[in-house]
Amino acid sequence: MTMQYDVKSYHNQTSGLAVPYRVRLKGVLISPTTSVTYNTTIVDNIAQTGTYDVPGSTTCTVTITDHGLETGDRVYLDFTSGTATDDTYAVTVLTANTFTVTVTSATTSGNVTMYAYILTELDCSTGTSFYTLIPGEGVLATTGIRVFLPPANVTSTIFYG
Repeated sequence: MTMQYDVKSYHNQTSGLAVPYRVRLKGVLISPTTSVTYNTTIVDNIAQTGTYDVPGSTTCTVTITDHGLETGDRVYLDFTSGTATDDTYAVTVLTANTFTVTVTSATTSGNVTMYAYILTELDCSTGTSFYTLIPGEGVLATTGIRVFLPPANVTSTIFYG
């Protein structure tokens, strides 16, 4: 096996699209600035859109046509309207078009974008930077890499090739 020499990096200070084409995720450097628990989620850039409703509890019902999920799957939900909090959630499937997640906000509704192909999730709870190596050839992202960072105090650098 020869050494791969075409590994590139991308530094993220905010959430967003890091690489817009088919590539393999090789590693991630997480750099928190405070000792609070944060979650960083890195996904394949495959999005499905739909709607959500939280009718006064913490149960959020998401409607996305042909979502393709199974109960227990984890997805990143980017709530594009309303007041629900963007995060990675475990789903409970109700039908082929609906599922629920548990959220902290109550009585809100709106539009949502779902990313169901999570490449890796990294949690940190100290102010110390750390590197995570993806073994072997890395994790394939068929349509690109999108990084979701917490609202503040964390940056990341992804390595891909």
